[in-house]
Amino acid sequence: MRHDRLVLTLLWREVLAGLRSMRRRDLAWIALGGGALLTYAVADIVIALRGAAAALRQAQMLWTLGLPVALLCLGGLAGSALAGLCLSRAYAPFLTALPLSSGERRRMAVVAAFVLAIPLALVVAAAVGLGCAVIAKPLAPAWGFGAAILFGIGFALAAGWRLRRDYESTNSEAAALVVETGARRPLLHAFDRSTPAWLASWAWGLPAGYVRPSWRLIGASILLGLAASLAAAASFIHASAVPAAMAALTGGLAVFMLSARFHPLGSPVLRTAPLGFARAWLRLVRLPLQLSVAFFLLPAGAAMAAEPSAWAMPLASGFWLLALNGAYAVFAAYFMTAPFVAALSFLSAIAYTSYESLEYGRTVLIGFAALVLFLWHRAQQRYRHG
Repeated sequence: MRHDRLVLTLLWREVLAGLRSMRRRDLAWIALGGGALLTYAVADIVIALRGAAAALRQAQMLWTLGLPVALLCLGGLAGSALAGLCLSRAYAPFLTALPLSSGERRRMAVVAAFVLAIPLALVVAAAVGLGCAVIAKPLAPAWGFGAAILFGIGFALAAGWRLRRDYESTNSEAAALVVETGARRPLLHAFDRSTPAWLASWAWGLPAGYVRPSWRLIGASILLGLAASLAAAASFIHASAVPAAMAALTGGLAVFMLSARFHPLGSPVLRTAPLGFARAWLRLVRLPLQLSVAFFLLPAGAAMAAEPSAWAMPLASGFWLLALNGAYAVFAAYFMTAPFVAALSFLSAIAYTSYESLEYGRTVLIGFAALVLFLWHRAQQRYRHG
């Protein structure tokens, strides 16, 4: 029982170490600039909610189905992400010297995950309750409390299901796979052997390029394939390139975000090698970009076939996909050890830029480009100087 808080302690030490590694000027920029942007965003949301208050109060489907489902899904995503984070710390290689059984390590991960869920549930309750108060929805505190309950249910289901898996046995099975397939050529042999060799395999935690089928890989492949097929079918039925082109863009970006990993950029082994930041970054981008483009080609080809005269739409989607993939790769390189934070920051920046572009036009993209350049510079400095 005395080790139950070890994962929480590790996470807290990591946060403190990350803050200490940043310069005070950068912390000030993040605190002041981020606080100002957050205040502005909250003010915009409040104004929008007040403008649509009457319609929102009368939208019965939103309150009976839409909001509960969204809260359950949000809780599920948060539960899965936090459970994976806590499991990775509980089974960290440097803890193997401790006399801890697999059950004790899982219990440490459970304690950490559900302790971290409490502030998230409070934030969700406050956001929903304040939103209901802004639109004058009756029983706003009760709605906030109910939102926290639904979020907690989704979190508990997803986290509990993921925490049941034995993380240690997964690693041992992956190691056994190398022994079993020692004479066979790795699946990623043709894609991951250029200098530095096996860098993408390192980022994915694969043993020398061997890909082991798993329920997550199979489920994601089925889900993405089904989405691409439905979008292609919709384009053919309506003779319109829009559904397939949009699916190609969003699906390709999702594939890139799910497969991109940049934590090797923080390794002293890679940083002390005679390898520049740009080259290491490009090597880590290469394989996820190939997967993203491979997914993009199917619905984009269906869009071209469904409406040949609208060939410019899938072409523009391809250019936007490359631009968004590059932008996310910069975010992921900056938040190199926290892909969830990188994805959340990137999606928030995209959503905020899209919202502001409705009022100020495409000139807002200059600010987004400046942010990407700033993050690139900071990631490069961290790679060079630690």
